[in-house]
Amino acid sequence: MTRWLTAFVLTIGVLALPTQAVAAGPNYDVPRGFTRCADAVAWHGFFKWASARHTTCTATVRFMRTYAARAEGATMPRHVSGYTCRIHYWRDAESNVYASRHVCTRGDVTVRFYGMV
Repeated sequence: MTRWLTAFVLTIGVLALPTQAVAAGPNYDVPRGFTRCADAVAWHGFFKWASARHTTCTATVRFMRTYAARAEGATMPRHVSGYTCRIHYWRDAESNVYASRHVCTRGDVTVRFYGMV
């Protein structure tokens, strides 16, 4: 019985590792009050998985494309078209950025999207 229990616990632990690793990375969610904009992409698909509050998905795509046009160089822009953007970065074991979440607001309008390598 003890061997069986030990094997069971080890198996559950091994199976849980990939789940924990994935949980540490970006998790696309659509917060309450936001509209999912499934077709919103920009910068050749780098920016995607958008959601918006108090605006349309068409306006969201337009903003994402404007944002992408300004996203040059080593850092992402924090101010675009009157929006102020907060950015969260995910890094791999070598500290390279592999994903980012952008939350850009202007008044009561909020646009959220992810950048994925």
